[in-house]
Amino acid sequence: MTQKALRTTTDRAGSWKAAWRSIVESPSHRAVHDLHLAAERGDGARVASLLAPNVAVVVDAGDDEHPHAHIVRGVDDAATVLMRGLAARPGLVVLERPVNDQPGLILQRNGEPIAVMTVDFIARCAVVLWIRLRPAKLRHWNHV
Repeated sequence: MTQKALRTTTDRAGSWKAAWRSIVESPSHRAVHDLHLAAERGDGARVASLLAPNVAVVVDAGDDEHPHAHIVRGVDDAATVLMRGLAARPGLVVLERPVNDQPGLILQRNGEPIAVMTVDFIARCAVVLWIRLRPAKLRHWNHV
């Protein structure tokens, strides 16, 4: 590898580390982390406390030929969806990773992504949670 190629690779690695550090240190990342842990532990009260009163969970399922989105509104129903989806189960791994340049979660089973989630916030309250289940859109998440 040439000196220039090595320097370019090192620069890219440094850029990725800096970008990840800025995401990890953001209030949004801490809120996603708190939401993840509360749901995984089955702490419904804590999950509910992290959601805005008008929260919506948008579940994007299906495929390009048969798109389907289901929307759940309100704290109680949203908390139920999150606790069921993120509950600790054998074989399920929930990774805190950037998703579309914002803090998010990637759910994997047997090393394959089964869902990705991003969260839109106002202050530290989640107002919209986007859960994507569409297999075609998850293919590029195989190497996280």
